[in-house]
Amino acid sequence: MSDTVSIRCFHVVIDAPPEAVFDFVHDLRNLPSWAVHFCQGVRLIEDGAIVRSPSGEVYFGITGDRDFGVIDWWCGPTMESAERWPTRVVGLPDGRCVYQVTAIFSDAPPPNVDQLFADELGTLKYLVETQAGELWEAGSLARVSSGMELKC
Repeated sequence: MSDTVSIRCFHVVIDAPPEAVFDFVHDLRNLPSWAVHFCQGVRLIEDGAIVRSPSGEVYFGITGDRDFGVIDWWCGPTMESAERWPTRVVGLPDGRCVYQVTAIFSDAPPPNVDQLFADELGTLKYLVETQAGELWEAGSLARVSSGMELKC
């Protein structure tokens, strides 16, 4: 790890209630459907998941508070060495919400990080607006996929 820290903030406005976005993001079974550059597959374990990423398998976990819209991503080679990226879902006055991610890089971020996040948050927006938002309003947030091993 270097002494340099690079922090980037990304956000997307989603036409859905904040609870729908929270529930969708908080469910790690949905990760491969929207984190398309990061997650090539996920195997659920106690307290998180093992994610198959372009750089190999990593631990990925989530902690959060639905009432406050706080979702912390924890990622690293192991659960014990995982580092936190804070994210937040905030309701807007018009019924939409904003999902904000603070990316903390211990080294220089990838040169195309802005495009990677734009792709993934755009996919998240699409999925929540067209699938999870409707299901949440109906009272039964369904999962995009089911099962323990998911692949993109």
